[in-house]
Amino acid sequence: MRLMTLTLSVFAMLPALSLNAAHGDAETLCVRNDSGRSYLFAVDAPDAERLVQDVPAGESLCVNGATAGATGVVSVFENIDVLEGCSRLVPVGQTEAMIQYVDFDRCFWESNSN
Repeated sequence: MRLMTLTLSVFAMLPALSLNAAHGDAETLCVRNDSGRSYLFAVDAPDAERLVQDVPAGESLCVNGATAGATGVVSVFENIDVLEGCSRLVPVGQTEAMIQYVDFDRCFWESNSN
């Protein structure tokens, strides 16, 4: 129970975030929700603030100011109460799309579902 309280406290302290930031910039890393419902997403890249937010279907979450050419991490969780989710390494400057959420890091991502 203490771990859950700590996790929720961390999410509660994060600043308000914006959806649909500029895509395709060499210093931007984005994740797009191509599933049919909202999920909790996180985007983390070197030299950029980590963003965590509920992202509705069809929307994106992006970090700006990341180190061009570096590798970041995009993650998705069913909701804020779930500790297990899915993560993917993504080069800064790209957008990764989550197609289908499946528990325990078995999600379908655009880059591995072709």
